[in-house]
Amino acid sequence: LQEQRLRISRDLHDNIGAQLTFIISSIDNLKYGFRIEDEKLQNRLTGISEFTKETIYELRDTIWAMNMSQITFEDLKSRISNFIDNAKISSIGIDFKFAYSNDNLNKKVVTSVEGMNIYRIIQEAINNAIKHSEATKIAVTIDGDETKLAIEVTDNGKGFDLETSNDGNGLNNIRKRAKEIGGEIELNSKPGEGTVMKLFLPQ
Repeated sequence: LQEQRLRISRDLHDNIGAQLTFIISSIDNLKYGFRIEDEKLQNRLTGISEFTKETIYELRDTIWAMNMSQITFEDLKSRISNFIDNAKISSIGIDFKFAYSNDNLNKKVVTSVEGMNIYRIIQEAINNAIKHSEATKIAVTIDGDETKLAIEVTDNGKGFDLETSNDGNGLNNIRKRAKEIGGEIELNSKPGEGTVMKLFLPQ
C-alpha cells in the first residue's frame, strides 16, 4: 500500500504538477509577450495564474500527506506554521499568531487522512478570515493532551449573525471535514465582535 502511495504521489508531482507549472508559464508569456491593454483580460489572466499557484500548493500538501501512513503533530505543526508564514507575506495589515500550548502533543500521531483534514480545516478557517472578516488579527491555538484536543481559529473582524447567515462553501467544507474524522465544530460570531471557530477531536 505504501509503495502504491509513493507511486501515485510521484505521478501527481511529475505529471499534474508539471502541467500546472506549464499553465502558469504560458499565462506569464501571454501577459508579458503581448501588449494586452484590456484591463479586464489582464485581471482575468492574473486570477487564473494565482488560482493555479494555489492549486500547486494544495497538490504539494496532498502529496505530503499521501507519502505518510501516519502524521505526527510535530509534522502538522510545522506545516501549519509554514502556511501562516506564507499568509503573513501575502496579507498586508493582518497580524498572525500561532500558539501551541503543549509540546507533549508533538508525539501524538494521527492517520494521514486525519492530519490532512485538520490541516485543511485550519487553512480554510484562516482563508475565510482573510477574505471576508476584514480582520487585523488572526490567531490559531492548538491545545490538549492525551485525553482531549481543541483547535481554535480566532479573528477580530466584523463577525456575522449566526442565525441569519447561511453557511458558505468554506464553512460547509469545514463541517464536512470535521465530520469525516469524527470531530465537532463550534462556531461563535456576532456582528462587530469577530469570529471564533473551534474544532474538538476525539482521542
